[in-house]
Amino acid sequence: QPFLLYMICIGAIIMGSAIIPISIDDGIASIEECSLACMFSPWLMSYGFVISFSALFSKTWRINQIFHHPKFRRVTITVKDVIVPFLILLSLNTIVLI
Repeated sequence: QPFLLYMICIGAIIMGSAIIPISIDDGIASIEECSLACMFSPWLMSYGFVISFSALFSKTWRINQIFHHPKFRRVTITVKDVIVPFLILLSLNTIVLI
């Protein structure tokens, strides 16, 4: 469970850091640097969201597995169970952003 919480925190930090490129003004940077900063902001926002969302998705999947089993039993989430949706969502996100 701590791994999921770490993923949520890292995703929130990355999403919060998307504000930094937006704050770059053409008075302190060149037009090319401003353009790069504006293009970098959606990448940070979407990657942070995917990291947080995949952790929450894995938690929801776990609850779904518990309640759809005839007997309530303990279900453990391994790192592999979290990484698979994370990599799928991250790769789809990268394809959309490119």
